[in-house]
Amino acid sequence: MKTFRSLILFATCLFVFNFSFAQDQFSVPELTEQQKQEVLYNHVIAYTASGISYAKSMGKTPEAYGRYVGSLFTPFWVPSAGLPGFANQIMFILAGIHPANEMLIVSQDENSISFGLKNVDMPFKQGPMLEVSFDEYLEFSHGVLVVLADFMAVDFSHSMVDGWYEISLRGK
Repeated sequence: MKTFRSLILFATCLFVFNFSFAQDQFSVPELTEQQKQEVLYNHVIAYTASGISYAKSMGKTPEAYGRYVGSLFTPFWVPSAGLPGFANQIMFILAGIHPANEMLIVSQDENSISFGLKNVDMPFKQGPMLEVSFDEYLEFSHGVLVVLADFMAVDFSHSMVDGWYEISLRGK
């Protein structure tokens, strides 16, 4: 009986030992630059959509929430940079927001610029995300950008035209 218990104990220990060390070991993932961009993009969209969803649950419109966010960002902008500073920075930010973005300048002169972005609606092609529609996402964006533009003494407008998100900026 003692030998049988020893054998059972030995078999159990062997099983536990093998099971414990048979687990996959953890390793740091190695991502391509494109995968890193996708992860960041997906987080930006998810955090934005979850913020809009939360604001809606509190009775706030997506634009009102956007205006709140825009007001938080004003300390990072320099009003004396005017239209050129605002336009260049917004174009830089929006060009980098998604790896598959296309951007083109539609028109420009010394006091205005219009440019377009393609693929801004990508995360919403399957429908609403976290109970937020693409139109609500645009309302939020309008709220952010109109506050920043006003702070920078720039008139801002935007629209969707044939799949392009068009932004028009004019110095005040």
